[in-house]
Amino acid sequence: MERIQQLPHDLLKRIGLRIGHYTDLKNITGVTAFIAEQSADIGIDIRGSNTGTFNTPAFDPKAANQSTHAVVLTGGSTFGLASAVGVMEELVEKGIGNQTRAGIIPATTGAVIYDIAVGTNTHPALEEGRQAVRNISDELPEQGNVGVGTGAVVGKWFKGKLMKGGFGIGVSFLPHDIIVAAFTVTNALGDIINPITGEFYSESGKYTAIHSEFGDSLEHLTATMNLSGNTTLTVIATNVSMTKNQLMKVAEFTHDGYARAIHPIHTNMDGDVVFALSSRSCERKVFPKMNPLTLVDFIGIGAQEAVVNAINNSIMQAKSIDGIPSWR
Repeated sequence: MERIQQLPHDLLKRIGLRIGHYTDLKNITGVTAFIAEQSADIGIDIRGSNTGTFNTPAFDPKAANQSTHAVVLTGGSTFGLASAVGVMEELVEKGIGNQTRAGIIPATTGAVIYDIAVGTNTHPALEEGRQAVRNISDELPEQGNVGVGTGAVVGKWFKGKLMKGGFGIGVSFLPHDIIVAAFTVTNALGDIINPITGEFYSESGKYTAIHSEFGDSLEHLTATMNLSGNTTLTVIATNVSMTKNQLMKVAEFTHDGYARAIHPIHTNMDGDVVFALSSRSCERKVFPKMNPLTLVDFIGIGAQEAVVNAINNSIMQAKSIDGIPSWR
């Protein structure tokens, strides 16, 4: 794992996305909007048991929707989902969305992290979602305490080390100029840094000996865990043409990258979700002679590598806030 992976300046253009942060440093919360102006095929995989999502059933395997114009990641717990409607309203004013008899409707989905215990219990709403869209750019977005990562915190389990999380980016560069990019907000119950060794879990592969550290009782275990306020969310984007079902499998692969970088992961108090996109706003690569199953595996493995870098970058780029130290 490279320390703070270097990213190409034209990454967003090559994967057909524009990204906008709204950052509220006063209330320690924010919104990040991912926009595909010509829409993007999408697959979603939910592994967390405590999720807060916006319109994800519309992209289920049996659902009619194949593509989206926006993915919204926001702070504010369930309250923050209002920002997704603000994103939609702003996109309508820009003429982005599906033309219907009643007007333009942008296909939109997203998810939230719980950060309201860190800041002032103020959550993003309609105007903050609009601001995120107004801030969209072709330039690489900032990482760390920005957008949805503003109030992110990790290490809240009973043997964890409380530490500032954030927003991070990672990329896998594969043969034939294939790109798989990961954009992650890390707000996990678990740690990214082993609290005993100080090493990144993804580098050492060594996990805490949990069986010997429960303490005297289950009551002790419960009392020493911060059971609320968790979730890792990721948007994966590739410049390869893929269907919804293929992208769902890529999203599934990505969660294995979570397991390499975060310990513990996918607990009952995490709301982990991965959105995988193949944007029609870029020149997508097609490989008709490749076995489609092999292609999915190829992209999925790239997504695992990318998300490990994104998670680690989110920690390395974060800055301390009151009472919560950063890795730095």
